[in-house]
Amino acid sequence: MLHYVQYNVEDVGPTIIAIPALGERKEIFEELAKSLKGYRFLAIDLPGHNNRSFQKDFSIETYITEIKKLLDRLSISKAHFVGSSIGAWIIQSYYQSYAASVLSLTLLDGGYYFLGDYEGIEESEIELPIIEKLVDLKTAIKEQVDSMDMLPSSNKVIFESYLLKNFIRKDGLYVHHSNVNALNSLSKEMAETNYCIQQTKELPMLLLLADQGKDDSEEEQLNNFLTSNPNTTVKRISDSYHLLPITNSNDVSKHLKTYIYTDPTDDLS
Repeated sequence: MLHYVQYNVEDVGPTIIAIPALGERKEIFEELAKSLKGYRFLAIDLPGHNNRSFQKDFSIETYITEIKKLLDRLSISKAHFVGSSIGAWIIQSYYQSYAASVLSLTLLDGGYYFLGDYEGIEESEIELPIIEKLVDLKTAIKEQVDSMDMLPSSNKVIFESYLLKNFIRKDGLYVHHSNVNALNSLSKEMAETNYCIQQTKELPMLLLLADQGKDDSEEEQLNNFLTSNPNTTVKRISDSYHLLPITNSNDVSKHLKTYIYTDPTDDLS
C-alpha cells in the first residue's frame, strides 16, 4: 500500500497529486501545499522511501498502478499532477496509462529529456551515508544549505529541518530513510526507459526550471522536448534550486496558479 499524506483536506477544490524527487519524502511538498489553499493536495512517497523497506517491487509500472488504485479508493476521478525531478517522468508515465484522469502536468526541474541519452547506464550504484553522531549530521546539512547563497534565510530554516528528518536513527546510527535497492532500481529504470510523452492531444503542461546548477546540455534537451510537446509552457525561476517544491515553493505556486490551475471553486470532478 502506498504511503501518502493529504494537505488542505477541508478544501473542496480540484485535487493535486504530487510525486517527489528520488531520495526525497512526500513531506517535501508541505510548503507548496500551504501556498495552494483551496486545492486538495495529495503527496505520495516513492516506492521504498520514507522507511518503507518492506516493499520489494520498485517498478514504475507497479507504482503508477498503485497510484490509480489509491485515487479510485479516495474517489478522485480527475486531478492535476505535479512531479519533482524523477517525479516529473513518473507523472508522464501515469498520463500515458490513465490520460482521462489527468487535468494537467507540471514538471519541476525534470522530465523534459530521456536520461539514457545524456547519462551512461553503467554508472556506479548509489550509496547512502551512515552517520554516527547527530552533531555531524546537523553540521553536514547546515553546510549544504548554507552553500545555497540565493536561498532566503527563512527557506534555509525550513529546508534544513526537512533534510534532518530525511535520516532515521537505527541501531545507534543515523541512516537515510530510503531503501538503497529502491534508489538504484528507480534510477536504472529512468536510464533505460524514456517516459517523456509524445503529446498527441492538447494537454495543459507546465515545465518549471531552476536557474542554479544547470548544465550545457539543457538547451538541447529542452528544444527536443518542445518539438514533441509544443504546447508546453516553460518558465525559469530566478534564484532557484533543483528541489523547487521546498526551496522555492512560493514561486512554484504562483506559476501554477497563473498557467495551469483554474479557480478552485470551479467544478472539475
